[in-house]
Amino acid sequence: MANHKLSGPDGMRALVMAGGRGTRLKMDNEKPLIRVLGRPLIDHVLENLESADKITDITVVTSPNTPQTEKHVKDKGYAVIRTSGRGYVEDLQEVLEKLEGYPAEPLFIMNADLPLVSGSTIDWIISEYTSSEEPAMCVAVPEELCRKHGIDVNGWMDGLVPCGVNILMSRNIVQTEKILEASILELAVNVNTPRDLRILEEILGENDGRKEAD
Repeated sequence: MANHKLSGPDGMRALVMAGGRGTRLKMDNEKPLIRVLGRPLIDHVLENLESADKITDITVVTSPNTPQTEKHVKDKGYAVIRTSGRGYVEDLQEVLEKLEGYPAEPLFIMNADLPLVSGSTIDWIISEYTSSEEPAMCVAVPEELCRKHGIDVNGWMDGLVPCGVNILMSRNIVQTEKILEASILELAVNVNTPRDLRILEEILGENDGRKEAD
């Protein structure tokens, strides 16, 4: 049996990584505040996490790169952890170091540029994790799925691409992980470039991004 436990009776804490510069978008706004269907990108992510039955708490990770994002989420009542903004890996390490004094728990970690990942998909990922023996999990989508929808990717791990959703124990140590393959379009669409934003808007206009890929 798996030796990790959920932070609550039915779920775990979520960390939303929202400290990146977003320079590839070539926009003046902070990346998490780019408007999609009239709302900030990060609001879609937060709403989806709120709708997940297995998420019990949400903390947003910001940096000096995203001060307006920090104000925005604080105004909405979310807890914030600020990091140095040196990079995704470094920021995550800083968060894990801050949590060292607390009991170890699994953390659901999600990038702020994944607005389509539904609550039901989040719950499914957590269920897959709790049935795994590994302390960590990396969710990946098939490279073929990305290319089918015109999403730019770099091939990784035998044709799979990490999508920006992970589960880690709250310890800043190397953790063995299970790779969870998920051929689901909503996991493949993250917003890094103007082209990604156009693809997102096309998908939202067509089917709200919630359908599993053929």
